[in-house]
Amino acid sequence: MNSLISNIEFFPNELFIELFEYISPYDLYNTFFNLNARLNSIIHSLQNLHLILNEDWDNKERRIPFFSSQISTLIIKHDDCIDFSSYSNLRSLKLSMPTIDQCNAIQPSILPNLEHLYISNLFFSDNSEQLCRLIFSSSFSRLQTCQIDRMIFNHDHSYISLSLRQLTLSPCTWKSNLYPYIFQACPKLTHLRIRRLRNLSFKLSSNCFLPQTSLRYLEIHFYSIGNEWFNHIDWLLSMVPNLENLTLLIEQNETNLEFSFDLFAHLLTERVPCLMNLKAKIPLNKFLSKELDTIKCLHPLFINVQFQKYTNRGLNSYLMISSKQ
Repeated sequence: MNSLISNIEFFPNELFIELFEYISPYDLYNTFFNLNARLNSIIHSLQNLHLILNEDWDNKERRIPFFSSQISTLIIKHDDCIDFSSYSNLRSLKLSMPTIDQCNAIQPSILPNLEHLYISNLFFSDNSEQLCRLIFSSSFSRLQTCQIDRMIFNHDHSYISLSLRQLTLSPCTWKSNLYPYIFQACPKLTHLRIRRLRNLSFKLSSNCFLPQTSLRYLEIHFYSIGNEWFNHIDWLLSMVPNLENLTLLIEQNETNLEFSFDLFAHLLTERVPCLMNLKAKIPLNKFLSKELDTIKCLHPLFINVQFQKYTNRGLNSYLMISSKQ
């Protein structure tokens, strides 16, 4: 060990700092801390440590680590209560098994530097009403990126966040159309990712809403499409007239009807005239390869059109469309 210490002593501080950020904080402190004063000083200077707390964490790790103030990214993979007050430097937080206690523990007074928040609560109960009030407000003034699958909005409450730029959500968990509330609450939103669309329990209102003019990137991920796919995409695109980048991913087609590329091309032309980049994955029931050239002519962004056939039973073949060669 003494020989190892003598050799690594020649490393510059900058190299130690870069290497240590790839090491688990527990391993870092158990291996290098208290070896000598120089390494102690370097370790104490680190402000970008990443920590994962797993479901099977042992009794030692259940205690708040003494280096918690140096953690910038925290991923929690258990459903126990946790005190965030010691993580004063935290900028990114992910809850993989969120409970109401964990969600309610996320407070702007405790985590004032939070920039990225991911709540993977698709398969968990609705525990997010209080948290939604804080996310879509000025409370987290530095919050830029958020994923929250299950959302609860109180229609009597006012929501607005001027810091949020990127949002990921799952409308399959909604009981009513929350798009207008989200667009109104995030006037500076530039990136929106919509996941796992399938068998929605709400109807898209035909009422007039103010468009979301700041949005530039939209990703729509259908787990499967039924007969309402056109209305859903049409409504969304009508709300984002300045959209420049669109990704449409569809995993399955549960209808006997073919996807209408004519309608899709018409929507792009009419709804998003500023569109510059397109990527689409469309499932097919029946398709002839000679139709590729016809599809390419439907829209200027249908530049690269490729047919992918799957031989496994039960899997759709796909048409991949891209605006890039």
